[in-house]
Amino acid sequence: MLRTHTADSPGRLWMVTHRFGRRVLGVALLLWMSGCDKDEGPVCERLAPRLQRALEVTVQAEDLPGATASLRFQDCTWRGSAGVSTVEPATGLKAEDRLRVGSITKSFVSVVALQLQAEGTLSLDAPLATWVPDFPRADRITVRQLLNHTSGAFNYTDSQAFLTQAESSPGKTWSAEELISLGAAASPSFEPGARWEYSNTNYILLGRILESVTGMPLAQQLRTRILVPLDLDSTGLEGAEPLPPLTVRGHARDTRDGAWMDLTDFIHPSAAGAAGALSSSADDLSAFYQALFERSLLAPAQLAQMTDWVATPIPDMPGYGLGLVRAVTPVGPGHGHDGGIPGFSALALYLPERKASLAMLTNREGADVLRVTGRLLEVLATE
Repeated sequence: MLRTHTADSPGRLWMVTHRFGRRVLGVALLLWMSGCDKDEGPVCERLAPRLQRALEVTVQAEDLPGATASLRFQDCTWRGSAGVSTVEPATGLKAEDRLRVGSITKSFVSVVALQLQAEGTLSLDAPLATWVPDFPRADRITVRQLLNHTSGAFNYTDSQAFLTQAESSPGKTWSAEELISLGAAASPSFEPGARWEYSNTNYILLGRILESVTGMPLAQQLRTRILVPLDLDSTGLEGAEPLPPLTVRGHARDTRDGAWMDLTDFIHPSAAGAAGALSSSADDLSAFYQALFERSLLAPAQLAQMTDWVATPIPDMPGYGLGLVRAVTPVGPGHGHDGGIPGFSALALYLPERKASLAMLTNREGADVLRVTGRLLEVLATE
């Protein structure tokens, strides 16, 4: 039986553990094949059957409703899907479907900031006080520290006030001012620059900065600077611009009886904003990370700053740059981001040793995305 989330159900757990982008999950009720395009190259043709089988096995083994994936090389792309987009009625998930991708949004926001730096419009060493003077330690927090999570700004999604409001008012539309205030109320968590700690508040503040610097809404900046130039037609900032409604529903298991709960409408995307409101397809995300590392999305100087890693306490993701994680994978380091938001989990990485990018999206909250993508990367490791 499928349940719609209610305020007294255990859906609040995602807020404590995920922070809009740190782990993702799954279960499979139906398998849906989707392979390579007919004109794709020999690498994709060789790998396609094993990749599809690995995706199907993973959906079953990880208890995911469904998953989509895109593995992009320089001369071909494999696209696959397995499972369902909705549990009731069971509807096959398609490779081109659009899902919420949570904190993968942070990579896109960081690219905009770095482009503005290259244009001489934004200094990454400027203090937050230039734009948000009332935030605690604003005179000592830099834009760079917001980008790499060393600012000490308290994570608003860990705020009890946020959790209480979100549960009591499902679907509430949030303003950036409200989210910043929630983060400010418990800041600082530590002195700016003293250590690394993931905080969604950093990127809500960055969204405010980018809008102040350019005089344009963040959604418009993302579209003008990234989405249109790269033809990412399935990507957009939910809650901030008109987008087609999602056809894929997000799910979680009810811890009381194991029934599926539909969390899609539990929280409005504005609660994630610049920290995690993006929706996209696996193919768009693999194209984005390939363009970031292999084409001219950023100048070399800016890309070098983006990959200047700060050590984290996360063994499988030991480094964080500017809106990028450095992950450990079966085929060497992966540079990208993971994402989690109620009902959805995702991971997208560029694999420099293979000159390839992989994106995996699933419509279950809290999935172990590194393990899920690892099963696909094991296929690539044997190539």
